Amino acid sequence: MRIVKEKVIQPGTGHLRSGNSAATDVKEYFDRVAKYVPAEVVAAYISANGAATLARNPGILFILIFVACLVCTPVYITRFTNTPKEAWINSVMAIAAFIVWAYATGAGLFYYAGWYDAPTASVILALFTLVSGAVQPVKKQEPQKPTIIK
Repeated sequence: MRIVKEKVIQPGTGHLRSGNSAATDVKEYFDRVAKYVPAEVVAAYISANGAATLARNPGILFILIFVACLVCTPVYITRFTNTPKEAWINSVMAIAAFIVWAYATGAGLFYYAGWYDAPTASVILALFTLVSGAVQPVKKQEPQKPTIIK
């Protein structure tokens, strides 16, 4: 599943929780990085841009393709979420990832408009990849209220 699930943190634990190895934390980090990228939408964007280059006036098509993919990204992503918090965080991250990847591909709207710069695209992609894994929907579980025994 391509969704970052909301993680439940038990009462009394947090960033310094015990029981998780560093290897597990790193694996979870890279899993989140991969899951935030809307690969299906990026693939559709690249494919549609390839076809649009054959048109007489590709500029309008590039704009339409970019906007359609941008709108479809949260619609597609939220189909797989379980909670509103998951839907919101996954949608925001997927939209940001789509924009970064659309720019990094060097095709379509950004290239046609003259905004594409390969070194800038590489740096933005690397920085986004580093930062995106740190974003995770978290739900802190409330401690149980003590029951009074009579």
